[in-house]
Amino acid sequence: MQVWQQDSISKFEVKKIKRDLNIIDFKGGFLVQSCDSAGGIGNLKNDLLEVPIELLAEYTLRTALMEVISVGARPLSVSAGFSNDQSYSQRAVNFLKKYLKRFKTPLVISTEKNFPTSQTGIAISVVGFAISLKIGGAHEGNKIYVAGNPEVGTDVIENKNKILDFEDFLKLRSFPDVGEIIPVGSAGISEEVKILAKNSGLDFKLNGGEWMHKSAGPSTCVIFWAENKPEFYADIKEIGYLIRKNYV
Repeated sequence: MQVWQQDSISKFEVKKIKRDLNIIDFKGGFLVQSCDSAGGIGNLKNDLLEVPIELLAEYTLRTALMEVISVGARPLSVSAGFSNDQSYSQRAVNFLKKYLKRFKTPLVISTEKNFPTSQTGIAISVVGFAISLKIGGAHEGNKIYVAGNPEVGTDVIENKNKILDFEDFLKLRSFPDVGEIIPVGSAGISEEVKILAKNSGLDFKLNGGEWMHKSAGPSTCVIFWAENKPEFYADIKEIGYLIRKNYV
């Protein structure tokens, strides 16, 4: 059996890129890892927001998948940890297995086996691989867009029609004129735009309102730059454009 020695690990480089990802530079490609977690949401007595645990699993998994796929990586493996017993968690596990069939991705899970719990807790990590990364590469004048709408808490359920559908996200990533995509989380659109611009060595101008500072919860929308606006999805809004740094 071949043992992976520490000197072998030192040959790999962790890329210093501002994204909610670990990106490890291998010879021939990049190992990409993301994670997402949620607590106090589910069907237990002390949960603060009551939703089916399958729905919680869907949005937690979707967020981690979107982070990996957004940079051009293919999901290879998924792990899910539950702070609840197996009987309660099993519904979510069954859903995750069904959801991941399309990617042919294995799933490893862990549940709480020693203590009773009264709040739901879940954490999911996704590992993927990319030959090349879709990060940066924008030019001065490229437009910045948002697809979907920032929603959080009960709004995620009540305004589901305003949320970027996962299938539409996959179409967006495959669109040839779309550059870097960043799923929006609790920091809000305006903060993610700073990262989008910085990764291309540029600055930006925005024309949005207060809604651009709102949390997007489980990545209910994404921002991206593009050479041309994708027309397949109706809810894509132009929110600004990229400029040179120190632009006067």
